[in-house]
Amino acid sequence: MLNRNTIYAILIIFVGLLARLVNITQPILEIAGWRQCYTASIARNFYYNGMSIFYPQVSYGGNTAGYIGGAEFNLYPFTVALLYKLFGVHESLGRLVSIIAFCGSAFFLYKLTRKYAGTTSGLIALLFYTFNPYIFFYSRAFQPESAMLFFSVAMLYFFSEWIDREGWWRFTLMTLCATLAFLTKLPTICLGLPLLYLCLQKYKLYFLTQWKLWFFATISILLTFLWYNHSNYIKTIDGSISNNTLSFRYYVFEYSIYLALKLSFYKKVFFSEVFEKDLIYAGGVLFIIGIIFTLKKKEFRYIHYWLLAILIYFFLAAKEVVWHTYYTIPIIVPASVFIGYAISNSLKLLTAYKVTGIKKIILQAFFIVMVVLLPLISYHKITGRYKAKRLEKDYPVQIAGKIVDETARENDLVIGCIWGGPELLYYCNRRGWTMDSNICSVERIESLRREGADYFVTTKLDVIDSSVIDYLKKNYETIRSTNEYIIVKL
Repeated sequence: MLNRNTIYAILIIFVGLLARLVNITQPILEIAGWRQCYTASIARNFYYNGMSIFYPQVSYGGNTAGYIGGAEFNLYPFTVALLYKLFGVHESLGRLVSIIAFCGSAFFLYKLTRKYAGTTSGLIALLFYTFNPYIFFYSRAFQPESAMLFFSVAMLYFFSEWIDREGWWRFTLMTLCATLAFLTKLPTICLGLPLLYLCLQKYKLYFLTQWKLWFFATISILLTFLWYNHSNYIKTIDGSISNNTLSFRYYVFEYSIYLALKLSFYKKVFFSEVFEKDLIYAGGVLFIIGIIFTLKKKEFRYIHYWLLAILIYFFLAAKEVVWHTYYTIPIIVPASVFIGYAISNSLKLLTAYKVTGIKKIILQAFFIVMVVLLPLISYHKITGRYKAKRLEKDYPVQIAGKIVDETARENDLVIGCIWGGPELLYYCNRRGWTMDSNICSVERIESLRREGADYFVTTKLDVIDSSVIDYLKKNYETIRSTNEYIIVKL
């Protein structure tokens, strides 16, 4: 029999699920469209070219197989591809997998917060997490962020439960979740820090003699190492494509230290992204208050080290954190715990510290304003992101891609000229080359035509030099030309 609070938690998650189903068939051309179409391309190639999870392929490898190396383990697109086998290729299935993963992460966040901060804090944390605009957005995007959050939070929960009560089923689940978290997104390995804290708290230095812990670490880290070793091998296959090299020197010495010395890094990451976008101002204030409230609480140390691990990851992967907004969303999860605690305990603490008179009224009013602002700002930002006009400028990508898909032969190769991303090729449903519209030239187009390119398509007519468009129209067959896009048969 479920207790009342658990029912409340389930209802919050269920409402969050229903809200995310709105416009689920929307093209994957929102913010992070590059990343979404990249992931969707891998899923579709699994479906078309055989379900070999160890050899992922993208569509922008020109006339090659397009094997992608130096990348994370593609469990998420592989899962979507399995659904494609059952229901056909529909982008909404990718969104649905993300939404289900979000529900799982929300459930374990509630259980983890309830354990360390109390039931009321757990419900408030769950509310903030569920309807946080950034989590809302990326929890329905066609990319692995939701899966990463699910495996990470589940790992943290099951590890804490195993430390308290052991049991083989808890051990098995924490090992499985840790392995999948590290494989899905390598930076999650930083979460080993709060795990280490629990080990030291229970076993002191004798944790080094605990064979189960060694088994846990060996399995999760070894499998992760083996995958990335294999992924780096894929880069050596003829015609393969290299993703960012997983190099400690590359990230730490060439980027992280350099960026960490610049004030712009802190302004961009911690104010523009974390405080403004991730925590929507009011949440940022309550987050800081929650940290202050819990500084001396030993039972909160696990959450403190969780937060510290994410901050370490911000600096180790500074380049990616600065370039890609979704790299900061992991901080929203522990921040939700602190926000939940700050709200649930604010009035209690006012009484405990014997704040009276006008000071008490002012502080009470402050907390009320903060709490009221949270849903108002969240609603504004969520609805703002999903208005149709927000995507109108991107729809030509889908329209032009559909025309090419219906016109071109199955093995025809396409030059997709946009911002160097895979969006056009994805919607063309063809292999080919991506080209940055800023550097689009006749020479480059002709070079790719000699390599086998059959079509040229772009939606960036206002960026490409008009002489290039004139050349194409004069020398080749124009399939379709509008003010928004042009499709040329080479």
